[in-house]
Amino acid sequence: MNKSVPVYIAADLGGTKIRVAAFGPTLRPLFKTELASEAGAGRESALKALAFAVERALEWLAQHAADAAVTGIGISTAGVVDARRGVVLDSTEAIPGWRGTELAAWLQARFRVPVAVENDVKCALLGELNASPELATGRVVMLTLGTGLGGAIAEAGAIVGGAHSVAGHFGRMPVPDPWQPGAFCPLEALVSGTGLANVASRTGARVYANGREVLEQAAAGDTQALLGLDRFCGYLAMALEQVYWALDPEVVLIGGGLVEAREQWWPRLQEKCGHTGLPTDVRPAQLNNDAGIYGAGALIKAVAISGVDTNADK
Repeated sequence: MNKSVPVYIAADLGGTKIRVAAFGPTLRPLFKTELASEAGAGRESALKALAFAVERALEWLAQHAADAAVTGIGISTAGVVDARRGVVLDSTEAIPGWRGTELAAWLQARFRVPVAVENDVKCALLGELNASPELATGRVVMLTLGTGLGGAIAEAGAIVGGAHSVAGHFGRMPVPDPWQPGAFCPLEALVSGTGLANVASRTGARVYANGREVLEQAAAGDTQALLGLDRFCGYLAMALEQVYWALDPEVVLIGGGLVEAREQWWPRLQEKCGHTGLPTDVRPAQLNNDAGIYGAGALIKAVAISGVDTNADK
């Protein structure tokens, strides 16, 4: 490989795993692997695991593409991220102590290359846009149905961060609590893997541990699970209505772990969306677990090409 050909390293840091890749100039993966993130043990463990993942990619390049020029590192991470400075502004306890982490500066000091950092769902949307360039001409919203509910917004191919870096964090939006009159709950308590378990558990005597268990029991014909899944689709359709009236996107992509088992619930969602008469095009995301690393690769490629130092104000 000629030294003039840039290579980008990308990592997607999750609560249990880190996916890391080395991409060529067209974002074709040269190397991909998955490692334990150790994130549940706290900030220092997550940073150590992240550095090890990047080093693994660098070692592979040294052995298999010795002439590669590593141009930068892109990071996808959970939490509210100030992408301009590469700082985690807020985070859940999925990574204890992650809030306030100056991630870009820490990695830059260690690896001496430009670093770009963005929220994981925003990176996932960047990955989807890179895989489907026709989506990059309009307004696209992405929802991810995992343990929680994530989201992101793109306008003409560019992520919309918002004044406080929280644009698209739909899971945090308060909605009326269906079980406590007069109270409110975050939308992700109804629309997410955890939300599916909550909703299904409230429809009968059985308590489900998580959304995966609901899906398994629904597939087996469990009446309570099927009713819970139907109500969950109703809440998801409600969320899509809110997105439509607030943002009027051309396309809404739905990703996350629940989408991988969508054959059980997607037709119900389509039926409920059909009743609203809204014209929004709702589609399943295409890249599944790879969306974050592809997006992180696209993120650092854009930074490298523009020559803008995202951490200039640090």
